[in-house]
Amino acid sequence: MPPHSVMDIKMNQASPPGLWTKDFILICLSNFLVFVSFQLLLPTLPLYVNRLGGNEGMVGWIAGAFTLSAVLIRPLIGGMVDRHGRREIYLIGLLCFFATTWGYLYTVSILPLLLLRVVHGFTWGAVTTTSGAVATDLIPERQRGEGMGYYGLLTNLAVAFGPVLGLWVVDRFSYSLLFVLAAGLVLAAWGTARLIRYPKVPTEISATPSQESEQQSIPRGAWATSIMALLVTFSLGAIVTYLPLFAEEQKIPHVGWFFTVYAITMMAVRPKAGKLFDRQGPRLTIPFGLAAIALSLIQLAIADSMWDLLAAAAFFGAGFGTVHPSLQAWTIQQAPRNATGRANGAFFASFDLGIGIGTICSGFLAEWTGYPPLFLALTLPLILAFLLFLHAEGHRR
Repeated sequence: MPPHSVMDIKMNQASPPGLWTKDFILICLSNFLVFVSFQLLLPTLPLYVNRLGGNEGMVGWIAGAFTLSAVLIRPLIGGMVDRHGRREIYLIGLLCFFATTWGYLYTVSILPLLLLRVVHGFTWGAVTTTSGAVATDLIPERQRGEGMGYYGLLTNLAVAFGPVLGLWVVDRFSYSLLFVLAAGLVLAAWGTARLIRYPKVPTEISATPSQESEQQSIPRGAWATSIMALLVTFSLGAIVTYLPLFAEEQKIPHVGWFFTVYAITMMAVRPKAGKLFDRQGPRLTIPFGLAAIALSLIQLAIADSMWDLLAAAAFFGAGFGTVHPSLQAWTIQQAPRNATGRANGAFFASFDLGIGIGTICSGFLAEWTGYPPLFLALTLPLILAFLLFLHAEGHRR
């Protein structure tokens, strides 16, 4: 063998594949298309419910049914992914997600729409849980925080323009075209997912009933981070739902700019936060993120102008863009190699559950106290999350 061939082999062994492989780009693109499809429907379905004759209570039930079904399916899918692999579950899940999205074309009354939202939530939970596990497999361990930051960056991009696009389609064209567009994006995601070379990962093989029970449970390392994710997303559910009503009460116009600044700030922060997590672990990123979210809520409590809202949006985007990828990377970092699917499932289930519980509890609290006290009260879950972080970080060290 020529000497230079030996050198090439040694260089290849010393230089493992980096983050930006073709397969990582493909899973990011596939997940992005799924999130755009989801975001198209987020602001337009309440309008569609009103068109079908539903009231605000019906809107709440339909939104809640979707979230609850996603929460219920995530741990189950996470276990299936760990036991049976990623590829087939992801591709089948995308086809089911496409079918349920296409099904909106045939909903002409409230009850069928409610039932469809339940099934749609199941498919959403299955697809996003599996996608997170695939991304985890494709990210080098030394770049876990950075990789999850970039992976989430495209979902933030979907949040930034997906709702605006959905409202524009409904305003200029029709709901039928909206549903066709949303379904077409999922089909494109399925086509993209077929091109991915899914790495082989260890799968769990049950030998005894006790082992089977353990395989179906949440990995031990995922408990603390999942609970922290639940506490952090309390405020997200409240802001997304009630900020427009608060702005109307305060006579602050163009509240949509809050979400634009929030999304842009989050996209700017996530990659840097991921790199910092890879170098320092969670000891800097999570306290900073929790503090930024708390400052945002305090700013909202005293807001009486557009500039106050935009400052709160920047704090909220910086905080959430730091905490979310750090918690997800920390969750995966602590999970065994053959349990990343369950860890992702537990993390995202907590994420959804926090939004749902936060939305419901905030509604009762806002009716009782008003919006400024509500925003101040939402700092309490952040304090609990920080105390839990101190305990988990001490245990990690």
